[in-house]
Amino acid sequence: MVTVPIRRDPQPVGDPPDAQAWGREPAADGPLLEHRFPGEAARLATARRELGAWAAATGLDEETVEDLLLASYEAMVNAAEHAYADGERPVDLGAVCTAGGCVLVTVRDEGRWRPIPADPGHRGRGLAMITNLSDHAEIERGPGGTTVSLWWRR
Repeated sequence: MVTVPIRRDPQPVGDPPDAQAWGREPAADGPLLEHRFPGEAARLATARRELGAWAAATGLDEETVEDLLLASYEAMVNAAEHAYADGERPVDLGAVCTAGGCVLVTVRDEGRWRPIPADPGHRGRGLAMITNLSDHAEIERGPGGTTVSLWWRR
């Protein structure tokens, strides 16, 4: 498995250096969202609405909720479009408030992302957008699929 950390800014002094420091352990009292759905456009919109309702309950400010929705939706679209050559396209969406005071959204697929083309044309800006909208992002690619993990501080 290969982990690719993505950051929008150089890491400030005192920022946690990795996913373990950002926290994956759920907070005892925070809301939890777990959803598996086929990676189809209509289903992605439903998952986005569910995530929006969940995020509004976390105490994040409105601008951060919008960033979370846009970045997470982009990750879901990437999973649906790029992970599978054909057939069923399951996508897992998870969201949790962590014990470390962050909100963590994960998007998982069971496919293999196609290589990024040398010249993506007008496409290929999704990962940059995800990076710019989250406080911390990581992509784990392995033989069983890809997991995109996105964190925002509360």
